[in-house]
Amino acid sequence: MQIFNADLHIHSPHSIAVSQSLNLDTMVATCKQKGLQILGTGDILQPEWLKYMQHNLQKTPEGAYQYDDIFFILQTEIEDMENIHHVVLLPDFQSVIKAQKKLRNHSKNLFNEWGGRPRVNLAPAELVDEITDIGGIIGPAHAFTPFKAIFRQNQYSNLEDCYHHALKKVSFIELGLSANTDLADRLECLKDVSFLSNSDAHSQSPRSLGREFNRIEIDNPSFEEIESALRRKDSRRIILNVGLHPKLGKYYNMFCYKCRRRIIFKKINESTTSIFNKYRITPQFVEYYSKDLERARKEFINTVAKGKMICPACKEKTSKNFKIKLGVYERIETISSYNKAQHPNHRPPYINAIPLIDIIRSVKNVKSSTSKTVLNAYEKMISQLGPEYEILIDLSLNKINNYDKKIGEIIEAMRNDQIIYTPGGGGKYGSIKLDLDI
Repeated sequence: MQIFNADLHIHSPHSIAVSQSLNLDTMVATCKQKGLQILGTGDILQPEWLKYMQHNLQKTPEGAYQYDDIFFILQTEIEDMENIHHVVLLPDFQSVIKAQKKLRNHSKNLFNEWGGRPRVNLAPAELVDEITDIGGIIGPAHAFTPFKAIFRQNQYSNLEDCYHHALKKVSFIELGLSANTDLADRLECLKDVSFLSNSDAHSQSPRSLGREFNRIEIDNPSFEEIESALRRKDSRRIILNVGLHPKLGKYYNMFCYKCRRRIIFKKINESTTSIFNKYRITPQFVEYYSKDLERARKEFINTVAKGKMICPACKEKTSKNFKIKLGVYERIETISSYNKAQHPNHRPPYINAIPLIDIIRSVKNVKSSTSKTVLNAYEKMISQLGPEYEILIDLSLNKINNYDKKIGEIIEAMRNDQIIYTPGGGGKYGSIKLDLDI
């Protein structure tokens, strides 16, 4: 058996808002920086991207697809008629063509230039049937995010209600950037499925591609072996999920649907007659105050879940009633089976990671993650210490401290879960706050 790091969900230049410089060469370069060995192709149903992959990928004797030193799994994301997104993995190019033929009469944009993530007018269970009938595997993408996800507000609260007879064919869910194992394992309906932590990357940037990945124990990097790992067959398995700390994700916190201000709670000593009337508006937040934070939060979340909470910032500025939406954390609060995670025996550990670029940016007190100062420092560190995830997860702290003591302190705090976060929400990433930032 071998160990591979795999990011199984990315996109292509044929999806909206994706870098036009994303290609096999740039993807491979980032994989080597990050320490990835297996990558999803992204958007494999899109005709031009399919031709590009057919022309460049070579098949190994074990049945894996390879370019340079990186192995690829044929992959796409599909939106069904209920606006739920799904990650789809396919075994070979023949099955990709079969999928195109099966889905073409149900989709208006499958063959469009910008149809990389096609909409298919099938119910979730019907889509699962179509994909699995040709040997593919499928599961819900970014399962908890407030948009286009199976567990979003006012959508499903369990897998069975969504997939019905096809539930037994769904062997995984993708957690998404604002969720982790501790959050997802509060739902009893997920106890039998494997969890994937993928990047959903829209560019080849090391802050995007590979920002979440799965460490998999398999015999070789082929579709069949990965399918066995997802189904936990023949000793094949996922041994580690790695991803952003959920608070760093864009949709962890409640937010206003219109102005995208995040909702946070702060404690005060004085009593308040109503949590809804004691608040302060800032450019990024609506801060609610209460003497009893836990009670206030629960009351607020229940009101938002019922669709009855109006954003006070928008009300004051526009006199219009725009509603607050639940973030990932609050949505899980409303549909969870347990107060704390109940991990099944097969569940691997999850590491809450901080991108190395963000750590370097924090140390250097630079706002932009794309500044030359930060990128040059990132590339230098990679060249001297090894791939990013070896540094973040596996490398001894002594070696990191010898290179840069401040970076070593942050990585040690990350490994010990001692980081303070400002949670993300409303489409804005969260951030870290450390004493050395001040």
